[in-house]
Amino acid sequence: MLYMNLKDWRQKIEEALTEAGFDNAALEAKWLLAAALNRDPSFVTLEPLYTPAPGEESILDDWLKRRLQGEPLSRMRGYREFWSLPFHLNEHTLDPRPDTEIIIEGVLKWVGSRKDRPWRILDLGTGSGCLLISLLHELKEARGVGIDINEKALSIAHENAILNHVNARATFCQGNWGKGIQEKFDIIVSNPPYISLQDQYTLEKGVRDYDPPLALFGGEDGLDCYRILAHDTPLLLSSQGIAVLEIGIDQRRAVEALFHEKGFQTVFVMKDLAGIERAIGFTLP
Repeated sequence: MLYMNLKDWRQKIEEALTEAGFDNAALEAKWLLAAALNRDPSFVTLEPLYTPAPGEESILDDWLKRRLQGEPLSRMRGYREFWSLPFHLNEHTLDPRPDTEIIIEGVLKWVGSRKDRPWRILDLGTGSGCLLISLLHELKEARGVGIDINEKALSIAHENAILNHVNARATFCQGNWGKGIQEKFDIIVSNPPYISLQDQYTLEKGVRDYDPPLALFGGEDGLDCYRILAHDTPLLLSSQGIAVLEIGIDQRRAVEALFHEKGFQTVFVMKDLAGIERAIGFTLP
């Protein structure tokens, strides 16, 4: 019986993904091989003659089937890199996207040279904890609180804080947005659910079938959570603080209107890598 080496497997996976219409099939094949074998991607390039053991072949077959069915690779391996840090995922957490890193960039732009201050950070709808943990990684004197309604998401966020060595400065609490919070914060961040229910069938399969609906959909017009945030944030933000929120495509004007009505002013709007307005920074004058 002839066993396939990594070069053979890479070709097989690439052909299968290409036939199924995947973009960047060659790169996807390399990532899938590396993740399924729990190896660094460079191993796939440097060791093309490596022959997977029968148990490894079973894993490769299974992962290829799952990927062809649309399951994201990050879900299969159980973690995603965000802001160059590792984050564990589960079925209760949103899979962090690179576009969301714009929130971190926006906060750091506002902080500027004041990185060593003891900032108090609030992350509303924390999910995997990626926003709070990334900010605590950058702002070494800061402390923060992550709020989420889902207890099983909070358990992963706490695990991620330990993984990234910021758990001594991070607290995670179950809650419904800002309800019941008495403290004020210098920095408030949130990536709320903002997809309208009418747009749910336009989502790619990897998002629609594998991200938790509670983290995706913001009501009929996608703005339900911004209405809550516009109500809660003035009570939670310190007088010299900033709130930075992710927004969906073409939502800038609607979200600004909700926050301006509550007395906020826009201090910046930031675009993602595709040139889409993706984050807004608000302050109270």
